[in-house]
Amino acid sequence: MKTAKTGALAAMIVCVCYLSGCSMLDRIIGADDWKEWTPETTSVQVHADGSLTETIFDTLDQTWYQGNELQDMIARSMNEYNESHTDRAIQVTSYSDTDGKVKVVIDYRTGEDFAAYNNTQFCCGSMLDAQMKGFLFEGSFYAVDKDRLQGEAMDAAEPLSHKEYSVVISDGTHVVQVPGEIRYVSKGAQPVNSHVAKEADTANEDGSSLLYIIYEKDQEGFSLQSE
Repeated sequence: MKTAKTGALAAMIVCVCYLSGCSMLDRIIGADDWKEWTPETTSVQVHADGSLTETIFDTLDQTWYQGNELQDMIARSMNEYNESHTDRAIQVTSYSDTDGKVKVVIDYRTGEDFAAYNNTQFCCGSMLDAQMKGFLFEGSFYAVDKDRLQGEAMDAAEPLSHKEYSVVISDGTHVVQVPGEIRYVSKGAQPVNSHVAKEADTANEDGSSLLYIIYEKDQEGFSLQSE
């Protein structure tokens, strides 16, 4: 489990509980069934309109917190953020804590809200927008076919030539679902299926810190919004 890169909610959890384990991706649904995929580990789903849904899973030692303490801390933190930003920029849509197994679902109005609230690097949008925001597309990239990397590593010139594609850039702490078919990923990312990617087990071997997921938007109107 990562300890160096934590978001706002993760920091809160560390303050009130002992982290006793992390979910793994062993039970993810088959690679070709992307429409049936649902988060089973901490994930972020990027929607076609630029909004996001974050799903956080963790296991807590209940001797380190009481009652609704964690839920109350999350609510206060988000209220403070919303007071200084657009109202309802972020909101918890689901919270459960059963036998110390916590699941929190949070909606974010934009990727900028996700990055600011969690104090992390994150970008979702067009390739040009990402470049304008200072993301350099450094390192090696691989073409993707469904759940597999294709061919040899390439530099960024080939992915960047597709200005019609969109990109999600993350710090690797979340599995990422995008609203389109993944065409390229940076070294250190591993496709799970045609619309989902995660940090590979060997991601830090080259010292890279950001994952780039480049995708072609879906044209069929399928919505990734959680119901």
